[in-house]
Amino acid sequence: MFNKKALKFRPGLLTVGIISLLFSLPVITGPEPPSLDSPSYVLMDPDTGEVIYGRNIHDVRAPASTTKLMTALLAIEMGNPNDLVTISRNADAESGSSLGILEGEQIPLADLTDAMLVKSGNDAAVAIAEYIGGTESAFIDLMNQRATELDMSDTHFCNPNGLPNPSHVSTAFDLALLAQAALTHPEIREWVANKEVHFDHFGDRDDVTFETTNQLLEEYPLCNGIKTGYTDDAGFCLIASATYRDKTLIAVVLGCERNMQWPQAMELFDYGFTLYDPNYEAFRALADNDALF
Repeated sequence: MFNKKALKFRPGLLTVGIISLLFSLPVITGPEPPSLDSPSYVLMDPDTGEVIYGRNIHDVRAPASTTKLMTALLAIEMGNPNDLVTISRNADAESGSSLGILEGEQIPLADLTDAMLVKSGNDAAVAIAEYIGGTESAFIDLMNQRATELDMSDTHFCNPNGLPNPSHVSTAFDLALLAQAALTHPEIREWVANKEVHFDHFGDRDDVTFETTNQLLEEYPLCNGIKTGYTDDAGFCLIASATYRDKTLIAVVLGCERNMQWPQAMELFDYGFTLYDPNYEAFRALADNDALF
């Protein structure tokens, strides 16, 4: 005989059954965040300002030549790209990485800024500072004012090129904010993407080529900028941008050992793009074929 009692609703058994089913389902997790040796790093979405991942992102550190990104930003925002910048004795005499510019030479602001970003010329940064600010000191005030406007609250600039100074400091997060602002300018996006830049005339020289300091442009097909840096105090530093399927991310790594800034930035980008597109890893495995990106 048909047993009606067997059909009686039993909520306890139903609850146990649902729980058993849930525990039997596969656990879906995202990609494993990278573990990096850099003492300070951040991965940011410039479209939203969201910090995707990072470590010690507000730790104050020496930014080295990543400083020049602020110098370039002010050159674009406050200068006329066609104006001729006259190289001063002060700029000519600046130490460290150099474009080899000489006192009395005249170079268009756009060319000088382009070459500064690609080759990381300290002398060019001083020349730009004097052109924009009237004096290097006045330009530094403008740098700090612009940093405040960008909410770079842990940043203080003492020079336009990042040469060592105990009071010249920034953070991974602040430098990502700086890159976010800089990338809104098409000229800067174009310049920082250059693996090399050639000038028919540059000051008093003809047929001049400067090669980039950003090795990531060669090593990572998705990379499209931005700025490198190094001093003994700062270690090896990098602000980088990369784009995959119309999605751009910014990575900042500070205080790296020699040649470790490149793979650590790549790990950050790989993590971020995998969050954006779970199929990214399959494409990344074929990274030698640039067309896939």
